[in-house]
Amino acid sequence: DQGFAEGIRRTAFRRTVTKAYDYQCAACGSRVILGELVLVDAAHLIPFSESHDDDPCNGMALCKNHHWAMDRYLIAPGPDHLWHVSGRLDDRLEGQQELLKLDRRGILLPTKMKYHPREEALQWRMARMKECA
Repeated sequence: DQGFAEGIRRTAFRRTVTKAYDYQCAACGSRVILGELVLVDAAHLIPFSESHDDDPCNGMALCKNHHWAMDRYLIAPGPDHLWHVSGRLDDRLEGQQELLKLDRRGILLPTKMKYHPREEALQWRMARMKECA
């Protein structure tokens, strides 16, 4: 069954990526673990719908807020291993200040290099954010 296989694929990606990042958000460092429940998501850098790539190096662990912001091209992890913030954000608006604080902050990377995000995936994210500016 295709739906069953899809679920297994998503679960394997999520488990591998969140564990590689020690269940910590690569943007803000939040880590909440309650038994099997964890705060972070496994976010694709190049969306699966475009890449069909579930390699952990096409993902990073992000809290719900930063996953949402990255998927809307408001923030992007760059090939320089720093966070970049969209010019669409306004520092006068309280709700956007937290995202703006990420600008030029280092990505919190996995300790094992084999799980670090691929450069081309980071470049893809940066290019899409610039297109949406």
